[in-house]
Amino acid sequence: MALLQTLNPKISARGMVGLNLTAAGTISSPVLQGHLEVKDTFISHNDFPSGLSDLNGVLVFDQNRIQIENLNGTTGGGTIALTGFGSYENRTFLMDIGATANGVRLRYPPGVSSTANANLRLAGSSNSALLSGEVVVTKLGVTPGFDFGAYLERSKRSIAVTGAENLESRLRLDVHVLTTPELQMQTAIAKLSGNADLRIRGTADRSVAIGRVSANEGGEISFNGTKYHLERGEVTFSNPAKTEAVIDVQASTRVRDYDITVNISGDVTKSNGLKATWHSEPPLPEADVIALLALGRTREESAAMQGSGASGFGGQASNLLINEALNTAVSSRVQRLFGVSRIKIDPQGLSSETNVVRGPQVTIEQQVASNLTITYSTNVSVASQQIIQVEYNLTRNISIVALRDQNGVVSFDVKIRQRKR
Repeated sequence: MALLQTLNPKISARGMVGLNLTAAGTISSPVLQGHLEVKDTFISHNDFPSGLSDLNGVLVFDQNRIQIENLNGTTGGGTIALTGFGSYENRTFLMDIGATANGVRLRYPPGVSSTANANLRLAGSSNSALLSGEVVVTKLGVTPGFDFGAYLERSKRSIAVTGAENLESRLRLDVHVLTTPELQMQTAIAKLSGNADLRIRGTADRSVAIGRVSANEGGEISFNGTKYHLERGEVTFSNPAKTEAVIDVQASTRVRDYDITVNISGDVTKSNGLKATWHSEPPLPEADVIALLALGRTREESAAMQGSGASGFGGQASNLLINEALNTAVSSRVQRLFGVSRIKIDPQGLSSETNVVRGPQVTIEQQVASNLTITYSTNVSVASQQIIQVEYNLTRNISIVALRDQNGVVSFDVKIRQRKR
């Protein structure tokens, strides 16, 4: 195995190899007879995210042909089996290799971890080859800092600077990628389930995704401390020339006594390609809806607070991005330390007609079970101002909420979510 590392420094290999081989012919046209047996072998390449381990099997040499027999191994926590053959004719390497993988975990792109089953075939020559087959994703995880739009933008830039023809440009793709029904995905800000059906085409260095990703109704997305319930979510890839992700998302939330619906649509790969609209029930001007989502109060209420000496709408809005960045950073660290699902810090705290005491407000949310969430909120300046909420989801659209407010009043509510068509 050390010979492979000598021939290519990017390759790391170790293990036992048994070789029984006779050679004849010329260097340009060798004639080989015999077999190569590998046992408990490990091999990896610097350009690939995962290596092969526990590799066992036999390669049979028959003149200019190599036949794979019973070659099995593990990679990414799953199993892989290889079949097929390769041959050398007229200074060209020909191949027809099949791979079957089960439960293989792949950490690519950076920030995304997926587990999949696959049935792939690599056929062609060293001048032109086709990778085809099907990949079924069974698990999907995304790290808190992963930005899908930024990843697509980086992919476009890397394609733009691609130079002369290389191995990747000679490898054509025709791979069907789909997910198991209602695949679960949970990140620091979202808990979603859905389905994907994509066709990956193009070449290895200029791949193009065509198809659709759909999120099921009932998912949850958190932003600026507000939890949104997903009503509709879809990402469409329809451009056969390049990967363009067009999203269509509708989510709803309740702030104070207002039911608010947010619609976001457009191409995430284009600058200023997204369009957002808001509306509320009872109706409010769009600017008031935005203020209600960002600050928890309308512009009129913010102006009244400014007249009483509190920070006005402009000052509060300017602090919004700082607060969100603080919440994201603190939530990530607290979650790693204590397992808390989400934390929100509001430097201005709560204020209303019956509660004029202001101070930093800290809210901690913990998802105890898949259908049970406990939220605790306290004013740092006044220890007695504590809010405790317990929400139990009976179904996707029906939940029971128990609340103890900052005045010590306990109440129970039944929430029924119904999509308006």
